[in-house]
Amino acid sequence: MKKTLLCVTFLFLTFYWGEAQESTYGIRLGANLSSISSDDIPENLEDNRFGIVVGFLAEFPIKEKLSLQPEFQYSSKGNDDETLRVDYLQLPIFLKYNFSNLVNVHIGPQVGLKIWEWEDNAGIDANFNTFDFSAVAGVGVNITENFFADLRYDFGLSNIVDDEGIPGGAEGNNRTIQLSFGYKL
Repeated sequence: MKKTLLCVTFLFLTFYWGEAQESTYGIRLGANLSSISSDDIPENLEDNRFGIVVGFLAEFPIKEKLSLQPEFQYSSKGNDDETLRVDYLQLPIFLKYNFSNLVNVHIGPQVGLKIWEWEDNAGIDANFNTFDFSAVAGVGVNITENFFADLRYDFGLSNIVDDEGIPGGAEGNNRTIQLSFGYKL
């Protein structure tokens, strides 16, 4: 039900704002440096994971320098150790402020839906929760009229570790630094 509501909201925003204002659409491709922040992960498994992010975006002007930018993206996260890898479909919704035609900042919430996690040889799940909620902040640079780059920090707000069956419980949050390049159509 939540997935359906998110998709309907995204489509509504895309079509409603797209008809009412001069909207732009684009694609992004980049790299993640991610980790699971947790006191419950052994030190030898704490190495960061390099992953990818790829997605689509729409930008809807609100005022002269202010816009709304929803995105839909795939993102690989977790730690370097295979048993701590998890991939998501994510829906960030940014409020974007353009300081000039060159530089902008953006901030907003992000919800992620787990689509893959590592399973060990015994077929035991790595025990990650289905949803991930984050706060994301970033800075962007327009390289040309169509090409852009952005640097973001994703701060996980929800516990992603499903601690059912783990004696004493466990907690962990995603932390991600993301560098991406994109093209606006």
